[in-house]
Amino acid sequence: MSTLEIKLEIFDKLKEVEDISLLKKIQKLLKSIPAETSYILSEAEIEILEMSEEDIKAGRVISQEQLDKEDLEWLSKL
Repeated sequence: MSTLEIKLEIFDKLKEVEDISLLKKIQKLLKSIPAETSYILSEAEIEILEMSEEDIKAGRVISQEQLDKEDLEWLSKL
């Protein structure tokens, strides 16, 4: 699994966390990382983010509920 895949998986899980205590612990852990280890985006990642921003501005978005439904439909075909 690539670094990007791991980050995306963590991000997906983090979006679901509601436990404030856990979120504060994660925040503290992340703040403990020295600044020189900051992640620098690649050209491809910057391009993907720019494309995402364009999609948002153009209204090409769906709800999390709709995305989950489409994911389940896709997974049922595997």
